Amino acid sequence: MTHQLTSEELEECPVDELTFARLVSASLTAASDMACALPDEDRSRLAVFCYRRTHLRRLGLAIAATCSKRALVEESGHAGELIHFQAQNMEATLAGDRYMAPRHVKRPVSLYNC
Repeated sequence: MTHQLTSEELEECPVDELTFARLVSASLTAASDMACALPDEDRSRLAVFCYRRTHLRRLGLAIAATCSKRALVEESGHAGELIHFQAQNMEATLAGDRYMAPRHVKRPVSLYNC
């Protein structure tokens, strides 16, 4: 049975603030290790919570990689399958993510049309 999230559940972080702060400030490997201490249901909920926020997508995928496909599907339905697939192929997924692309490259200035 798939759990349908309400809009309130989408906004509510599934872990306490201190735990979340530790996860966000840790390396991906350390965050994955910390997340493994959580029950499978809470871990999948946290993975989906982070994944749905673009600036936390990398963390969400790292946590999702520690979740079972079943748990992710139960948490977010068809999207859980996609998250599971992307977590198993994280480098390829992030390489194609335009948000994660470097932003320090400036476009050249052209006076051609002036």
